[in-house]
Amino acid sequence: QTFPGLPLAILRQSSLGGGLIDLFLGNGVLNVPASAEAAQVLASTLIALHPLAVAGFISLVVNALALVPAGRTDGGRLSLAIFGRSGSQGITFVSLASLFILGIQSDLTLFYFAFLVFCQSELEIPMRNEIDDVDFSRVVVALFAGS
Repeated sequence: QTFPGLPLAILRQSSLGGGLIDLFLGNGVLNVPASAEAAQVLASTLIALHPLAVAGFISLVVNALALVPAGRTDGGRLSLAIFGRSGSQGITFVSLASLFILGIQSDLTLFYFAFLVFCQSELEIPMRNEIDDVDFSRVVVALFAGS
């Protein structure tokens, strides 16, 4: 029975997902030797994973990207609820700048940056109640989910 393989470069883009795969498959599975051939090894190595592990890894990455506090994503709505409109705009700018800088090394974050800039740039629909402050316990939970 052959399982689908994911490239090593994709598996190394998520710290949590890569750590879980490294934990279950054994230490050193995702390590790349520090040599001139490391880029070729990174591009050509496929790690065979069970289809449920592939689906779990992809869902981890998608949900982590959805929590980036930018635009009309879940993270953007969290930052809007916690920091208000002006604070949320500043956080969105910092998040987009960070995604662009990280996109120099990772195709995934560069693609997500482009998606946010071109498809998620509309203004957020006003909330029903933007006057009341959010409880501190909910702020802690939101910051924990976003980190």
